Amino acid sequence: QVLECLDLSKSDDSILEIMSKNLRSECRERRRLALSGLMVLSNDPSLAKIMWSLTESLVEFLQENDSGVVRMSIIVLSRLFLANAHPIPGRVALQLAEPLVPLFDNDDSQVQMCSMYVFQKVMDLIKRKGKKALKSHVRQSLLPLSFHCHDE
Repeated sequence: QVLECLDLSKSDDSILEIMSKNLRSECRERRRLALSGLMVLSNDPSLAKIMWSLTESLVEFLQENDSGVVRMSIIVLSRLFLANAHPIPGRVALQLAEPLVPLFDNDDSQVQMCSMYVFQKVMDLIKRKGKKALKSHVRQSLLPLSFHCHDE
């Protein structure tokens, strides 16, 4: 709630540093609070663009057992991809895409939809050179996605 009231335009880097530090904390509640803060901050497209450096940490959280952490992480990731239009290398795209596929079958429909959106954005933003390397992974990912769409 405090983050919504602050003018963060002058303290972007320090806020990002604090959030990054707390995302790596051993304390589960600190990580959850940092993710909650990132949810608020990622609503601002200019802040979401500078939060791109946190993508790796957020992707790691997609494999957690805590559904709340997974939900917040995928929502923040979807906002980061919405704000980012820069091409990404194929290697990075593969690291981003792999943990998304199991989330297509998540019990939480918001997690399902956000994971599909992020997966699509990853595919859209791949540099041309990296697309060939991802073809087999994308083909494997399409099967669970088509089953999910058929179930709907």
